[in-house]
Amino acid sequence: MRKWFVVAIVTLLVAGAVTSVQAIGCDSNQGTPIEGGCLYTITGGDTPDPNDGFPIVNTDGINWYSCVRTLGLQDVGYPIAQQFEFNGFQILALQKVMLQYRPDYGDRGGCSQFAYLNSMDLLANRFAVNLPGVPAHRVLPEDEGASFAQIVDNHLALLDANPVLRAKFLEKPNWQNLYGLPIAYEEQEINGNPQGAQVLRAQRAVWRIFNVDAPGTRRGVPHLLNVPDQIKKLNNVIIPQWAKRPVSAAQATGAIPAPMVLPHGLQGYGMQGEFRRPDDQQLANLITGAGFGWVKQQVPWEEVETPATFGPNCEPSDPSNWYWADVDRFVNTMRANGLQILLSVVKAPPCYKEPGSPPGHGPPVDPATFGRFMEAIASRYKGRVQAYELWNEANLQREWTTLRPRDPNNNAHLEFLELVKHGYTGGKRGDPNAYMGLGAPTPAGNTLHAIDDRSYLRRLWAANGGEIANYFEFLGVHPNGGPNAPDDTINNPSASRAKCNGGWSTHDSFFFNRYEQLYADMIAAGPAFRDKTLWLTEFGWATTPNPASGYEYARCNTEQDQANYFVRAFAKVRAEAPYVTHMIVWNLNFQQVVGAHDEKWAFGIVRSDLSPRPAYTALKNMPKPRAAPTAPGPAG
Repeated sequence: MRKWFVVAIVTLLVAGAVTSVQAIGCDSNQGTPIEGGCLYTITGGDTPDPNDGFPIVNTDGINWYSCVRTLGLQDVGYPIAQQFEFNGFQILALQKVMLQYRPDYGDRGGCSQFAYLNSMDLLANRFAVNLPGVPAHRVLPEDEGASFAQIVDNHLALLDANPVLRAKFLEKPNWQNLYGLPIAYEEQEINGNPQGAQVLRAQRAVWRIFNVDAPGTRRGVPHLLNVPDQIKKLNNVIIPQWAKRPVSAAQATGAIPAPMVLPHGLQGYGMQGEFRRPDDQQLANLITGAGFGWVKQQVPWEEVETPATFGPNCEPSDPSNWYWADVDRFVNTMRANGLQILLSVVKAPPCYKEPGSPPGHGPPVDPATFGRFMEAIASRYKGRVQAYELWNEANLQREWTTLRPRDPNNNAHLEFLELVKHGYTGGKRGDPNAYMGLGAPTPAGNTLHAIDDRSYLRRLWAANGGEIANYFEFLGVHPNGGPNAPDDTINNPSASRAKCNGGWSTHDSFFFNRYEQLYADMIAAGPAFRDKTLWLTEFGWATTPNPASGYEYARCNTEQDQANYFVRAFAKVRAEAPYVTHMIVWNLNFQQVVGAHDEKWAFGIVRSDLSPRPAYTALKNMPKPRAAPTAPGPAG
């Protein structure tokens, strides 16, 4: 009964409308004017970019900015999060209060449709959380059965213990809207002083007086704590994790949507292959027949924006003139079979590459051309292609032709950063709801032809203070098992066949669990990375008695090993790695496409006549429980 009654008080007090005070500005010291409002960069300190911040804008008929500009900075502070939804209502978290949009109040102008959220009561009643140094939530016995007027008197009586706090609390005529009712009062000992601090907890705010020296305060002077700032430090308590990430001006205005936060839990089971073929329907049947719901296709950019579409001096043409037929057919067939699609875009057209570049692989000189292509492809397949992987294995010299692995001053990762920025921006212009993934590195270790994937990504995370976090939603990973079982590690290769044919257990990149290390490095890179997920966009085990050079371990795996390893890999990820949301088998049908001398042949799970190898049958029979994900965060 008492708990219900406290909740009833919350409902009554939230209904009080915000009262106008003085304006909050938007000058160069506070933020950047944007369409419909202001991007407050003064509170965007989670990233090193001084132009990042949190926006307040009038949007969708809700006059957030018009209202906040009438409020006192000392009463509400600056925004500390992107706008989010809580309990079915839109919320704006500022340093000292949280504003709730209440369309049920009716629009009488000004701030009439806004109320302050009872954040302190929610912490106690919904989340069972108390903030450090704050008195615990109290239920007053005398509230039982009392009228609302008597309840107000009961709680105001808590102020009698401290006349200074009482005067400050009641100083503003709209104190009830700002702070709610007093809930608990406490004197706290500091450095032997039994009254070192005096703290008042209210429904929406906390007041404190220091009677000892404390940084940033004056003795005996009440000050209002930044309660939402404290709540922001908690994990998914009222403020969702995705909303805590500052955004750029372009993202704030919707020109570049901020990265979405994908729900955790394994939900995407997919297969990669070459599907731009006349028998694409038969291949789609193999995927759906195995109970898989995703398909990945690599799209060579140079095969869409072909040399024939350029002018004599490499002048680009309109995307309507490009060769889309093969990709169109693939998308139409796979969507007709209910499959979700991931496209991986690679290989710039020769006109865009450095003169003298080898044919095939390689990035463009001007990354803006990649942004243009991504906008074109995402716009063409808007709503039909669900995700894009921006490039592939950029730490491999074959894929990134300017890569110089042995040069310690090589800045190819900075070139890749610019490519991803333009690709993400263009892709989001084409389809704001399509997921954009950071192209997976190859797990090749340090060689003459590659930079170790872990070293490469660490340099990428650190570049420009972690700028790359603004331009992808998931990290693609290619874990390579080699001859090692999914549970093997470099420290415990218990089921490893690594000693066969020269040894394949001397580096972490030879083991399937490499994805765990890459994820740990990414979230350790800073708060901007902590909500990213992993997609295993290629993983598999090769098996053949006649392997290609460099893949000699493939003769160490039997076809039954390949089958067992795949099934165990899915089970392992489901049980141990909720941050991995999609797993794409490499590969379905390359035995149709290449000869047995090619390394891709040995990874295939069906034969050239599409009859199943044991791995296909095992994957078909494997249980495929999906996660029950929460909704992803919005894209802006």
